[in-house]
Amino acid sequence: MNDDQSNRESVRLGFLSVLRSGDSAGMRALLASDSWLRANIDQPWGYFDAPALVEASSRGDADIMRVLAEDGADVNARSGWELGGSGVLDGEHVELWVKERRADGSPVMTELFVDFVSRGLRVDAHAAANLGDAAKLRRLVDERPACVNERGRDGASPLHMARTPAIVDLLVDRGADVDMRDIDHGATPAQWAIDEPAVCRQLIERGATPDIYVACALGDIAVADRVLATHPDALRFRSNHGPHMANRPPGGHMYIYRMGVGMRPLPYASTRGHDAFVEQLLTRANPAEQLIHAAWTDNRAGAQTLVDAHPGLVASLVAEETRAICDAAWNNNCRGVALMLEVGFPVDARGDDNGTPLDRAAVRGYADIVEVLLAHNPSLEVTNDFGGTPLGGAIWGAGNFRDPKGDYPRTVDLLAAVDADVNRIGADGQTHLDRAAASGCDDVAQALRRQGGLASADLPENPR
Repeated sequence: MNDDQSNRESVRLGFLSVLRSGDSAGMRALLASDSWLRANIDQPWGYFDAPALVEASSRGDADIMRVLAEDGADVNARSGWELGGSGVLDGEHVELWVKERRADGSPVMTELFVDFVSRGLRVDAHAAANLGDAAKLRRLVDERPACVNERGRDGASPLHMARTPAIVDLLVDRGADVDMRDIDHGATPAQWAIDEPAVCRQLIERGATPDIYVACALGDIAVADRVLATHPDALRFRSNHGPHMANRPPGGHMYIYRMGVGMRPLPYASTRGHDAFVEQLLTRANPAEQLIHAAWTDNRAGAQTLVDAHPGLVASLVAEETRAICDAAWNNNCRGVALMLEVGFPVDARGDDNGTPLDRAAVRGYADIVEVLLAHNPSLEVTNDFGGTPLGGAIWGAGNFRDPKGDYPRTVDLLAAVDADVNRIGADGQTHLDRAAASGCDDVAQALRRQGGLASADLPENPR
């Protein structure tokens, strides 16, 4: 790389840093100072090969979007995601464009939308469905009926994007496939809509096939019984395991984005506040699922009642059931983990990536859960599918995952303090401290040093 290329790469990285910081004044100043950057403002430098304007829209950053548009960004640019690119109107932040809805459900548009239209913004069928603009969508379908099943963002149809029951009716009346699955997440429109109960229910009423999570989202026991008649084991499913994952979607099923990895139906229903529905559904569950639900929801009395009523219940749990403690750790459910341990769940159960609860909490940096688990003498040497110990997982997570809810320095402090070989040399010839330093995790590196961590070059057998 020559000096000119190096300088431009530095400018590009600086541009992305300002974009992601949300500093609109800094963005304005940066663009004003660099003609090359202005000329390349639509380059696909963002996540999923997105232009800056599209990435800003995905975060709902209206101020940055205004600055970019004023400096010439193409308001119709799309990301280059091979499974279906996105434009600015395709994201979750509809509030960027819709200020409120009239009594008939039609949208009142924001000033940002009006401004972007004046700059040439085009509204296609997917965008009209996402905005809940039935009048615009009707005109588009009249002009080109085939658009109702065309693929857009993530390979989804306009029906996946529907924001109102009226949009659902319009599209279904015009031939939209109610069970079409998108390409990236392998999910149907109803599965996309579990956070929009009115839309989800309308899809079911118009013929969409429900699953157990749809029933739980709606709190509808009749729908749940309909699912259980076909899938008697549905209460044992997880958000990342079950018939909805049959085609192994490349981007992971939409459910893991809507509710998290490892979420089971009963705990999910409880998060939706459907208490009466949950009580009814529990009568359809076996004791193991009842116990998992009680522990996950920190119902100590309920868990103890089940353990007392079913001697040997915990000892009889199979791997697909004991893994619930791993899923609870991954989902930052500290009380759930503590109660599962209290009633006898194995501290070294295995979950996703063959990780133990300690591994799962460490990767996310959930120090409180790590502390709870360490009190139960978990293995510090057991490795996950990638060969990582819990301490190694925490360091990897800090550099590659960096959950914003995690406390990685404290997690590493806790794990390194009890690790018998904090300076082990891995197959790559590096110590934990080497890896932390290489990933730029200074806070984690400091935690390792506090616990005696050394770089490989500083080990006694490797003098400088």
